[in-house]
Amino acid sequence: MTALSENYTFIFKDVQLFYNVSNETSFLVPDGFDVLWISGVDSWELKKVYQHFPFKIASLEDYTQKSIEVIDENVYKIIGTNEILFYNPQLNHWCVTDEKNKDKIQPTTQILLKNPKSAVIALRGEGSWEVIYEMKSDGTFNKNVQFNGVPVGQTNLYLVNEYLNLSSRDYIESTKLLSSTRMVNEDDFGMVAKEAILSQTYTMNLGKVNFQNTLMNVRISQNDILSYQDRNVVNFSLYSNIPNYTKTQIIRHIENTKYNGLGIELPSGEVWIHEEFDNESFPIKLAYINDTPVGDTLKINLGESWDVQYKIEKLSDVEVKSANSRIVDFLITVKNFSYDRQIVNLSMFEPNIEIEEMQVEGNYQNLKNNSEKGKIDIVFDIIDEVKIRMTIKTVLKE
Repeated sequence: MTALSENYTFIFKDVQLFYNVSNETSFLVPDGFDVLWISGVDSWELKKVYQHFPFKIASLEDYTQKSIEVIDENVYKIIGTNEILFYNPQLNHWCVTDEKNKDKIQPTTQILLKNPKSAVIALRGEGSWEVIYEMKSDGTFNKNVQFNGVPVGQTNLYLVNEYLNLSSRDYIESTKLLSSTRMVNEDDFGMVAKEAILSQTYTMNLGKVNFQNTLMNVRISQNDILSYQDRNVVNFSLYSNIPNYTKTQIIRHIENTKYNGLGIELPSGEVWIHEEFDNESFPIKLAYINDTPVGDTLKINLGESWDVQYKIEKLSDVEVKSANSRIVDFLITVKNFSYDRQIVNLSMFEPNIEIEEMQVEGNYQNLKNNSEKGKIDIVFDIIDEVKIRMTIKTVLKE
C-alpha cells in the first residue's frame, strides 16, 4: 500500500489539533505538540530521541556568582558568555555546552507504530485565530483571518469558531471518534474530520495552506459595499435625565446583503476603519463587530461624535395605578455643531414601551418612525437643532 502523507490542521479559538495520516512505522513529533491518540495500528509507543553534541560535566558551585537567564526547564544561559548550563537526566548531572547546541539539549519524541494501516496520528498544540476586517471610506470591505499556531508546512487547514477547552480525556475521546473509521484515501479522512468535529459549528476551510510561520494573516474575501450610514445614536431609557450636552455614539449601519455588495457570513472580530489623507487610505480606528449572519444589519461603533450632541430632560414620570401603567414625558434636544447634514437615531429597547404622543420641532428632514411595541427607533437628518417632545407609556408588571 502506498504511504499516505496528507495531514489536517484544525485551529480552534484556544487550541490547535493536528492529524497526520501515514503508513510509516515511525513518526517524529514536531516541537510544540503533545500526542493525543493514534489509531489504525496494532500498537504504538513513544521513544525519547537524544541528539549528539559536545558538553562537559559542571559543578553548580562554579556558577553561583554568575548571572543566568532561563531558556527552558533546567536550561540556562550564562550571561556574558557563550555557555549554556543544563541538567542531563541521562547522567543525573549538570552540564555545560556552547550556545550553538541549545536546540539539541531537549530530546525529541518519536512514535513507533506496529503494523500501521492508514494510521491517524492525533497531536495537540497551542493555537488560536481571529477574524480581522478592514473597511475603507469608498466601501471596500476586506475579510482577513489571522492565526497563531505551531508551523506544520503544507496542510489542509480548518479554522473552527469555537473554544474547545476540554480536559485531556475529552480530547482523546474526540480524537478516538474522529479516527475510528479506517481511511481508504485522504479524501475520506477529510470528510470524517469535518463531520466529527465541525458539526453545527461555523468553520472556515482554507484548503491546502503552507503553514510555515507561527503567525500568519490571510485575506478571505474583498467586497465593494454600495451604501452605508453613519448614525449619531442617542440611546436612552425610562430613567434617563441628562441635563448637560452629551456626545452621541457614531454607529455605522451596513446591510449585509448581496444587493448591497456584501452578503457574507461575518463572525465576530476586530475591524480597522480607514480614513483618507492626501489621497492615501490609512487604518486609523479599531472597532469590533458581533456575529452578523447574511441578511442582518452590520453595526460598527465608531466612538463618540464631535459634531452632534444631545441632552434629555425628564419632564414627568407618573404611575397610573388604575390603568396599571407608567407614563414618562421627555424633552430631547439634539444639536448639530458641524456644517454638514448628520443622521440622528433615537433608540430605546424596553418591554411594553410605546410612544403615546410625539412632537418634533426644528430644522430636520426625512424623519422615519420605525418604533413599535417594545422599541423606539426614530431616524432623521439634522441640519442644526431639533427638539423632540415625547410621551412614553409602559405597562407595569402585575
